[in-house]
Amino acid sequence: MSQTKPLSAGNQHSDKQSLWILAILSALMAFASISTDLYLPAMPAMAQSLHASAAQLELTISGYLVGFSLGQLLWGPIGDRYGRRLPIALGLLLFIAGSIGCALSTAAPVMIICRALQAIGACASVVLARAMIRDLYEGHRAAQMLSTLMTVMAIAPLLGPTVGGALLKFGSWHLIFWTLAAFGIATLAALYSLPETLPIERRNYEPLGGHGGVTSS
Repeated sequence: MSQTKPLSAGNQHSDKQSLWILAILSALMAFASISTDLYLPAMPAMAQSLHASAAQLELTISGYLVGFSLGQLLWGPIGDRYGRRLPIALGLLLFIAGSIGCALSTAAPVMIICRALQAIGACASVVLARAMIRDLYEGHRAAQMLSTLMTVMAIAPLLGPTVGGALLKFGSWHLIFWTLAAFGIATLAALYSLPETLPIERRNYEPLGGHGGVTSS
């Protein structure tokens, strides 16, 4: 991705800029929920189309949870070393690839693998969106922004099945995963409008795995 001058926590953001940042970070935080909740109404149709049992379809959820858990171990240290934008972009590319793979799947095992790939990619957005808030804001403002992002995470699971059911009225279950891929592409494009938030001097260059968290402000 192109290099952009990093923003520090001490920068003053206009209300308009803060709202735009919040909108993009909210979209990043929503990936965790919409990736699963959006396709839940389609599971009976998917089982029939993929000639899979209910137990096999449930593994698409388990595969996602395993991938997301592994991603949390991966993206924090990477984000501390290479900044926030590049890892998020890589995660979004994995998410897009996983979503397209799901849409094109013709068998349950392929779907399970693509769901795990989708989860690893989605996790980068969730983990590093919170880190970007800590990079950009301090004190009460940081708590306020994080609270808003947590609200988005709480609302997304409620809207997901409703939106997924609406999509099924216009097409097959494949449309849901194409929609997720399109959402990933749109978010990736919007990411270019955000500057890098972790300056080089604050990055952690210890060997990956040598520390467990995401660098805070």
